[in-house]
Amino acid sequence: MKKIIQRAGILFVVFLAALVVYFIGAHRTSEQEGAVYSSMDESRLPVVYTEFEGKEINGLHGYVQDMGNRAAGEAISVLSSDRRLNLRIHEFGNTITEISYEIRNLSMDRLIERTELSDWSSKEGITTVSLPIQNLISKDKAYLLILNVKTAEQQIQYYTRIMWTDAPRALDMLQLAEEFTRKSLDYEQAKELISYLETSPEEDNSSLGHVTIRASFDHLTWDGLHAEMEGEPRITLQEFDGIMGQVQVQYYVRLTDSQGKESLAEAEDNFAMKWNEQRIYLMNYERNANHIFTGSEGAFSGKRIVLGISDEAGIGTVKSQDSRYILFKVNGNLWRYDQSDHRIMCVFTFSNGETDDVRSSYGDHDVQILRAGDDGSADFLVYGYMNRGPYEGQTGVIFYRYDAGSNTVQEKFFIPVVLEFEKLKKDIEQLAYVSPGEMVYLMLNGNVFGIDLSSNESISVAQGLTEGTFAVSHDGSRMAWQEKREDTRDERIHVMDFNTSQKQEIPVSEGDYARVLGFVGSDLIYGFARQEDVWSVNGRVQEIPMYVMYIADSDMNIESEYRKDGIYISDVVTEDGRIHLKRLVKLGDNQYSYQDEDTIVCNEKVETDPLEGIGWYASSEMGRMYFVQMDSDQKASSVKSERPKAFSYENTGTLELAGKAASGEKGEVIFYAYGGGHFLGASRQFAEAVNLAYDKMGFVTDERGHLVWDRINRQPIRNLKDPSGAAGAVMSHLDGFTRSTLYEDGIMVIDATGCTLNQVLYFIDKGIPAAAYREDGSYVLLSGYDTYNVTIYDPAVQENVKMGLGDAAAHFGSQHNRFLCGLKIE
Repeated sequence: MKKIIQRAGILFVVFLAALVVYFIGAHRTSEQEGAVYSSMDESRLPVVYTEFEGKEINGLHGYVQDMGNRAAGEAISVLSSDRRLNLRIHEFGNTITEISYEIRNLSMDRLIERTELSDWSSKEGITTVSLPIQNLISKDKAYLLILNVKTAEQQIQYYTRIMWTDAPRALDMLQLAEEFTRKSLDYEQAKELISYLETSPEEDNSSLGHVTIRASFDHLTWDGLHAEMEGEPRITLQEFDGIMGQVQVQYYVRLTDSQGKESLAEAEDNFAMKWNEQRIYLMNYERNANHIFTGSEGAFSGKRIVLGISDEAGIGTVKSQDSRYILFKVNGNLWRYDQSDHRIMCVFTFSNGETDDVRSSYGDHDVQILRAGDDGSADFLVYGYMNRGPYEGQTGVIFYRYDAGSNTVQEKFFIPVVLEFEKLKKDIEQLAYVSPGEMVYLMLNGNVFGIDLSSNESISVAQGLTEGTFAVSHDGSRMAWQEKREDTRDERIHVMDFNTSQKQEIPVSEGDYARVLGFVGSDLIYGFARQEDVWSVNGRVQEIPMYVMYIADSDMNIESEYRKDGIYISDVVTEDGRIHLKRLVKLGDNQYSYQDEDTIVCNEKVETDPLEGIGWYASSEMGRMYFVQMDSDQKASSVKSERPKAFSYENTGTLELAGKAASGEKGEVIFYAYGGGHFLGASRQFAEAVNLAYDKMGFVTDERGHLVWDRINRQPIRNLKDPSGAAGAVMSHLDGFTRSTLYEDGIMVIDATGCTLNQVLYFIDKGIPAAAYREDGSYVLLSGYDTYNVTIYDPAVQENVKMGLGDAAAHFGSQHNRFLCGLKIE
């Protein structure tokens, strides 16, 4: 009996020892292997592809919220000659029970077709369906298609634009894009691409993170690295009008250096193309690449956490005040490094670690770091399209707080926002701030809201803001805005300090206008103009010249005043601790001339470096390699990986925030610029939008997605007969015209002041002459052009004259390029 007890005791001790070894091993395994993966629910929604000439293109991700026409800008699908659209729905375990679709015009004010389908087939997890689009659409015109897919669990919407056209070149453009991408990975095959390049000795070939059409051949072909595509590329036809095409190719590439070391990067090739009578011309090419960061031991070297190749757009870092914790974002994920305990943690990711999962790896989201606490906590936003979790299939903003004590990521609130990711990104980058009093301030679609983290109650701070009427300090703690807009002139300025919640108002003297000009550090710059000094040209405000400019500190005490006799202030730009002013002199009533520029040097540095805490070094094989800077050397073998224990939804809530859209008077147009495969910015100033898109061979749309201008699609020769008649539809709207407007008859009249002659020739090609105003208020019509000349029609004498393009550009430039253009919007 005694021996039996002894044996049992020995076995028990062995059992305990085995348990200890097991749990230690399991813990280490989870530390090493589990850091990247998310613990939230897996993705559930199907993905829809257009089947085009046997290939799957235009992957569409589903929405469970009504996006209207906000999500249709990602892709355009070209219909077959019989108007059919063939789709392949990757089910991912879903059972599809109903399919229907509707077609609307891009403005969504006209329903063209609504059809329920009863015939589709499912095989091996893919549903194949053909949409028999009726003969109710016009050729060569873009429409909005909403595909409704019902599964056993929910209703899902997919959005795209469609076009029925006889132009056959979309397939050729897609094939060229894919072939270009594949050949660029092989040095020998890439020699066939040399004719497409515009190699320039001035091009910066130091980083593989961003490569353009001007790059050297070696740089295009990955600087001698062995590069191999992993998986299949994801190809999207982003824009097409029969002549111009914009194609995006996304793919993973495995890179191998001369020592045999492998690494994985995600790459995105963007193409702008043009078809003429003989072949397709590559007008622009840009490749962005980013190494996939996994937090592995090899990422740690001395004082660096090496991120690798990067295009710089998606990296950033924030350090806790005591410098112990470093938060950094990369690949749309949030990481935290503990410099004391040598622990790396992936705080947030949508990825499940599988590169072939198109849902969890979908990149239309980003992270905004708000605060890094000395206790290891972190406040951050995840915004854009929600790939997985409880809000999958919605766009919006989630506020998360990582609690170090419980090792959990706690969701505080979710705000659904019907806005495309890249436009939402512009808003969040303008204002996203958490105050010491636990208030979060966000800009969303031209509105500013404050949310109390303790109660999730929200307040409206400002509504209907437009560019040029507000400014935010560089640290996000202060904001100033003009209360209301009337003929581009505003009556008062509100200033709010988000740290104290104190709101102040700047008084405006009777007969004056106030203008918000920006911040230098946390100091506000603003100015005053007299109503009698407003500079109007042909009924449209050209400038609001200011007679004085002030700089005020956080208590609104005036620190500096700029006022000079006979001098008026125009544009104001802050940069690197300097304020640059454009100065005007008054020549007479409603007449001004640009004189020169002046610069004010400030004691306080204006900007915070967006890459503060990020550095790079030059690798002999991979070029610029980016890294997070640490305070001391870290031994790579001592770094441990960990991950949050769970996501907590106990104290969360969905906030439906009502706001006023950022718009002006009825019909007023906001212009959106695109290029290089991405949204570049929005403006009410047409010339500003055109200039954003110009260098990237891009295009401009209105807020409904109508193509308003593009650099590529213009015939080399165009001459309009009867210029006065062709311009009549535009000229009929000139009475009372003050800004770019879309009228009810479908005519868009565009104030193109500031555009170059070359830029406004686009409108002549589309059938409406461009008006060029003289100093005395009269105008001439530009009614034709060829390779060498522009045709100018003078309505006063009813005669045509020709002028060389160079001479004409100089002439109209001396008249301040005061152009008025028109376009028929169907």
